[in-house]
Amino acid sequence: MFDVNRYLYYNEAMNEQNYMKEALGSFAMPSYEQIPDVGLYLEQVARFINSFLTAYPEMTVTPSMISNYAKQKLIARVNKKTYTREQIAALIMIALSKTVISIEHVRLMLEELRETDESLEKAYTLFAGSLTDVLHSLGDNDTYIAPGAESDTGRMMKNIVIAIAHKMYLEKYFETRSS
Repeated sequence: MFDVNRYLYYNEAMNEQNYMKEALGSFAMPSYEQIPDVGLYLEQVARFINSFLTAYPEMTVTPSMISNYAKQKLIARVNKKTYTREQIAALIMIALSKTVISIEHVRLMLEELRETDESLEKAYTLFAGSLTDVLHSLGDNDTYIAPGAESDTGRMMKNIVIAIAHKMYLEKYFETRSS
């Protein structure tokens, strides 16, 4: 016998799953080469960064936030009130990272990047590529990301736990670096 309620529930769940897959899969950070290198002013930098974060308003930045990051020396000194490609790339990484780790830990991350032989371009490219890969796997409900989750609620709970676990890992990681 055909169960209309079960069909409607399944159809709604599939629509939600497709929405999640599309939303996560469509997120794209600009490549390093796509970041302007013409010396943007503060307002222009904020608009550029926020242009690809519109679906995630909690990650957006304001000009005053950017000024504070510069004052806190999270990025290289601003020259003639314009921001370079490297500074903008660092600001993008700050904007996204600040949602899961403290600004002090963001500072430690950036200091560690500066101390390695890796260029900021290479670090940004790795950051952007890794985020894209993880978002695509979440959108696909990859079993690696949410093993054993049989419902949307189960997947949601497992992903919350994974985010918390990653945050806890990063807290301890940076704790060892700041000692």
